[in-house]
Formats: sequence, structure tokens, C-alpha cells
Amino acid sequence: MQKIFIMILLLLSPAIVSVAANPSDAVATTSLGGPESTDTTLVECFVSINAESCVSTPNSILLNWWQWSDETKSNWPDDDAKARAGELLIDTPPNQSTRIINEETEIDLALSNRDNFTAKLPVIQLTGELALHNDVDGHRIEMPVAMTPLVNLSDSTILYIYLSQATATDDHSRKLSNLVYEMKPEIGFSNQANNTTETTWLIADSHLAAAGVDFEESPYGWSVTFAMFGKIEGYDTNQLLYLNQVELATQPQNVDFDQFLVPLFVIIFAIIVIVTILSNMHKEEHGMPIITGYWHHSKTNCLVVEFTTKQQRMEIKSLEVDAPWRLSSRFKSRFIEANKSITVELKFKQSESAECRLHIRLDVDELGVWTQYLAIASNLAD
Repeated sequence: MQKIFIMILLLLSPAIVSVAANPSDAVATTSLGGPESTDTTLVECFVSINAESCVSTPNSILLNWWQWSDETKSNWPDDDAKARAGELLIDTPPNQSTRIINEETEIDLALSNRDNFTAKLPVIQLTGELALHNDVDGHRIEMPVAMTPLVNLSDSTILYIYLSQATATDDHSRKLSNLVYEMKPEIGFSNQANNTTETTWLIADSHLAAAGVDFEESPYGWSVTFAMFGKIEGYDTNQLLYLNQVELATQPQNVDFDQFLVPLFVIIFAIIVIVTILSNMHKEEHGMPIITGYWHHSKTNCLVVEFTTKQQRMEIKSLEVDAPWRLSSRFKSRFIEANKSITVELKFKQSESAECRLHIRLDVDELGVWTQYLAIASNLAD
């Protein structure tokens, strides 16, 4: 049985190697698509220590931040939440959730700024994709993009990339929707109008692992949100310049047939070979006879060989013995029907101290010609 497993692995290994031949290929990709509608706002909620979220607003994207892992022994990440609160210069009391809309604490001011700015949108074009790759510590997210400002942007313009999960549960069974696990600010792009920057943004595997992100254990419900904040010429107030939330694919969606064509043929071929081998082994197991031998209890120099056939008829074509043993007479071939048991007495000229070794040539129906070997200890051994 062990030999069968080894053979199967050897036959399937080309397919396995072919499938895994290019580890640099993305596990899954997602197009960025277009931005959210111009009246959509970004609501950031710094939840209370009791994991109470904020009330959202119409036409908004809600992201929840958690800051209380040290106090509650939660395994949710909180470093980025504390950093984000520091950037916004806000106090976040533990027993009260704090809501921020488009980086403003006052909802009326945030909506007023948005209304006054909507006519200027869009101010950038952003195209590209999210590509999830296997890596040393799990996965990494690569974002090859092309970004073009349509107006001049201020030097303080920052694009934030947030990775969130639709439903998050910590090791104490707390639950939060749209919990931010990772934040990555980006400033490596041109802020000049009509100047395109082509680059690849990256969320490294080490960052995802440190944040407790495991796409194998929890593959669904992940999103990447792009939010750009800054100023443009003619406006002195900080604005939400771009907003886009993209569902992150973590499982292969569309597989090119050519990619698996060769492995498919290899696997089919391997299956055919394995089935053939197992079929032949089955035939052998149920077709080859059982051969045993023992010295006759009363006749001198006489070896009794017993043949028990199974499901196949067979012919004993020849029987020879290794020297120094010699048969008294020439062996004559004979047929044995299926499911029969017969004994053949072999008379030797004399007994020898060496082991008696027989070479028995058989012709088994459907299995062909075989040579079986039978070794019997000398009758002089005692």
C-alpha cells in the first residue's frame, strides 16, 4: 500500500508543481472601479470601551475604530485607532463613542463643507486594482494604480487606505461592524494637475499579521476604503477629495482555462494510470495462485507442492530446481481449473543440506506468464 501512495504522489506531482509554478501570481484581484457618489460622506466612529458604535448618516460609509485592547485584553488591533485619533486631535472618552464626519466633529459643518464643494468633484482620477498575494507571514495586498489630479492639490493632501471587516469578533465575543484593522497613509504621488503617478501601494504581510488579519481563517467581508483629504486651489478648508470603498476578493474568482489545461491533462492521465495499476493489482490478487510446499512425512526425498488457484485457470508450464538439488524425473506441464487445489509430489535423487529452491513457470489466464519462486528449508536441517 505504501508503494501505491508513493506512485500516486509521483504521478500527481507534475500537476501539483504546474499549479503552484508561479507563486508571484495573485490569489485574487479586484478592480478599483469608480468613486462613491459626490454626496457620500465618510463617518469614522471611535467606539466606546463597550463596543458601542455611532449612528450613521444617510449616504455615508461608516468605519469603526477600536482603542481599548490594553484595557479589555481584546485581540483587536488598536494602534492605528490611537494614531488616527491623534491625527484628528480628538479626545475619545472610554464610555462614549465619538463620531467624525469627513474629518469634522460637527455634522452640520461637515455637510455644509461637502455641499459647497460638491460642484468641484471629481478632483482626481484613480484607476488600478487590489491584488492579494501569498507571502511569508500570510498575505500581502498590492495596489498597482495610476492617479491623476484634475486640479492642483495642496502639499498636505493625504490618501488614506483603510482595511476593514464587515463583521469582526474578538476573542471575548465582542462584535463590531466595519472594524478598521489596518490604516496606511500615502503621500507618494504628484499633486500637480494632469500629472499622472503610476505606482504600487503595498500593505505588507508583516503589517497584516501584526493586525491579526488572517484571510485563510476569515476570508470574507473585507473591504479597502480609499479616502483622500486635502485642499485645492480656491478653497481654504480641508475637504474629502476622493472616497471609494472596494470589496476585497480573497478567493480566486475567474480562472483561465489555459492556466489549468496542462495540470488537468496530467491529472487525468495519472488517474488512468492509477486505475490501470489498481485494476491489475486486483486481478493479480484474485487471479494468482497460492503456492506452498512441505516435505512428505513418510516418503523419502519427496517434496509436496500445493497449488491453490483463485478466479483464473492456469497451466504449470515448467518446474526447475537450483543445484545441488536434482529431480528424479522430468516435470510434465499440467492445467489446473479455477478455484481448485491440487498437490504435486516432487521426487529428488537425494537430499541436500542446502535450501531447496524451485522456479515455477505459470501461465495464468488474463494475467500472462509468470515465474514464481518457492524456497523450502532442507529436510536435513533437523
